Amino acid sequence: MIPATTEKPLDIRQYLEIGLRRKWYIIIPVVLSMVISYGVYKRLPKIYKATTLILVQSQRVPQDYVRSTITDSVAARLTTISQEILSRTRLEKVIQEFNLFSEFQNKKPMEEIVEIMRKAVEVKVQDARSERGQHSFTISYEGKEPSTVMVVTNKLASLFIEENLKVRESQAESTYEFLSKELLTMEDQLKKKEESVLKFKGRNMGQLPQQLDANLRILERLNQQLQTTSENLRAAEERGMLIQNRIDYLKKPESLLMTKGRGKNLATGSEDTDSEQLTGNPLITQLNNLKRDLSNALSRYTENHPDVIDLKKKIDKLEANIKARQEGLTEDSSTSPVLDPAMRGVLAKYTDQYNEILLEIRRLKEEGKKLKEQIVLYQKRIEDTPQLEQELTLLTRDYDLLKSNYQSLLDKKIQAQLAGNLERKQQGEQFKILDPARVPVKPIRPDPMRIFLIGTFMGLAAGLGLIWFRESLDQSFHSFQEVEVYLGIPVIATIPGLKEERQSKRAA
Repeated sequence: MIPATTEKPLDIRQYLEIGLRRKWYIIIPVVLSMVISYGVYKRLPKIYKATTLILVQSQRVPQDYVRSTITDSVAARLTTISQEILSRTRLEKVIQEFNLFSEFQNKKPMEEIVEIMRKAVEVKVQDARSERGQHSFTISYEGKEPSTVMVVTNKLASLFIEENLKVRESQAESTYEFLSKELLTMEDQLKKKEESVLKFKGRNMGQLPQQLDANLRILERLNQQLQTTSENLRAAEERGMLIQNRIDYLKKPESLLMTKGRGKNLATGSEDTDSEQLTGNPLITQLNNLKRDLSNALSRYTENHPDVIDLKKKIDKLEANIKARQEGLTEDSSTSPVLDPAMRGVLAKYTDQYNEILLEIRRLKEEGKKLKEQIVLYQKRIEDTPQLEQELTLLTRDYDLLKSNYQSLLDKKIQAQLAGNLERKQQGEQFKILDPARVPVKPIRPDPMRIFLIGTFMGLAAGLGLIWFRESLDQSFHSFQEVEVYLGIPVIATIPGLKEERQSKRAA
């Protein structure tokens, strides 16, 4: 009975012996896998890639003179343009123009074909150039035909350039139109506010804040004129009272008798001596005093003041009394002796002077009344000025704010118009092709080295698997150590292999 033994783990020398003994199990699969990999590489469709480099040129006119209305970054603008270029409508036109993906025309819907082409296009923004801060980006397209790939890449580059011009012009025109509409709205608001300010100034003309100093000077001048008129009125009333007393004295019967006795002197022109001897009438004196008090009261109060009303009543009553007495004297004088011509001349002279004084008094009173009305008017204007100033401040503040906004919008509109002209004349930021797409020489897919490496690895793995399978089925001993391990007894002698002897003999 053979005793059970424990197998020893194999060392690296034994693995090498197994590899050398089973070398064809590795060589043949590896060679076959390489051949198959080469065949697979030859049969796989080749994918070529063409790339064009586009530079983003800055605008030619300095920003200090004309500021562009396009403020978004190059990356953001390229994203917008890419979405437009890679849309189904644009890509479908390109596919039909160059007859792309003809093998899928009748097998797949247009949506899937467009999606395949969209995945084949790549837009990549590169870093800004350090010397001028300019940007650049690349457009790449992948396909099976090298010439077609080049043509499609250049076509996509031209579409990007055209779309960039359209986008910039459209944004500039949209900005200009928006500012124009806003400017019209602001202009209407400004006109309405101007009309409100003009109506307010016209409605309150003469009492505006800027006219306050002029109103104060006019009020001071009117007060001085009223004071002068009052003084002139008092002087005229005093003169009228004196002449009235003389006239009343001459109309009395006593004065007539005295005149007859002194007619000779009057005829010789001595009436001034007679007038000096006339005495005043107490009613006339009282009437003049009341009129003077009324003038003083009117200079201080209005027509509706109680003192003014009371003085007017007293004056009217006294004048009625004096008039009644004068009528009685007239009736008495009709029976009295007739005045001589000299006396009639003196009386007529006094009557004319008195009538002139009455006209002057009436004129001065009317002038004083007008001056008082004007004084009241200007006083009201001065009193209303603070409130009007506050209202005008609110109106002008809103007007100034609207005017400032209008001017700002007008400046922006002019800038937008210049920016639009800049884009239309292609003086703004532009895309320029630096490196146009060329016909690719080598495909980017599949990678032959990668395929060969994968095939070699698979052949090597297959060979090792075959060796392991073959060794697991092999029950023979290949060294005396295996025999000693298996039997558990030492080996005394070994017999060389017959194959080795035959080989050595043949070699000899």
